[in-house]
Amino acid sequence: MKRVAMIVSSVGYHWEEVFGGYWAFKDAAYDVELYTVHGAAPRPDQMSLTKTGPLSSFGLGLPSAIAPETERGRALEEALRGARTLAAIEPDRLDTLFLPGGHGCLFDVNRSAAVHDVIRSLYLRGCLLGGVCHATSTFAFVTSPQLPGESIVRGHAMTGFPHALDRTLIPLGLVRPEFLPLPLVNDDELRRAGARLTHLDEVRAYVDPHFIQVSRPFVTGVGPKAAAKVAKTMVRLIAQGSRALPTMGAAA
Repeated sequence: MKRVAMIVSSVGYHWEEVFGGYWAFKDAAYDVELYTVHGAAPRPDQMSLTKTGPLSSFGLGLPSAIAPETERGRALEEALRGARTLAAIEPDRLDTLFLPGGHGCLFDVNRSAAVHDVIRSLYLRGCLLGGVCHATSTFAFVTSPQLPGESIVRGHAMTGFPHALDRTLIPLGLVRPEFLPLPLVNDDELRRAGARLTHLDEVRAYVDPHFIQVSRPFVTGVGPKAAAKVAKTMVRLIAQGSRALPTMGAAA
């Protein structure tokens, strides 16, 4: 059985991103291991649990079909209650890693040296690395063993939650005050690390909530609606035997 680790924020994860990734891997018969950085219980961003009707089609709020009170929602909540501290992770036993986002991950996941060590270990083994939304800049902080001082994302096409969209949501009260000011800007960190985020890609990420980028070993998605797609793409690529570490900047 394939194993995937999901590192979930204890400050505020996005429900749909965890739900989409978790069930995409479970439906593919993966063993899904859930972790938090310091062992505190995973905590959902309450904004991601707000039922917003048609707006949920764009990743704003919660579609009723995946709500916590559904059968799959209750099963996920039970699994999250069993999340372990990251100190218990065994990277050598894993086949891949998936990082769900949410504004909370900017506070406890993205800059965690322990998370970076896990990513580096998997990267050296040629494993696929997936992430969505505000979690994708986590990869930017991991330095390359082959190129000391440079990030492992240098030259790779990446995406994540557009800061332009955050600038729209914040004045509308659609980002919880506890997350403000944002401790880092996802787009800026990826660009600073040398990832490829073109203006066209930024526009696509802004208008297409299902937008993903594949640049092996990375599979990244723009936000909540892309989470399941990222996970399913990872499952497909792993099944195709895509675990060889690529040349820097190679696109899928």
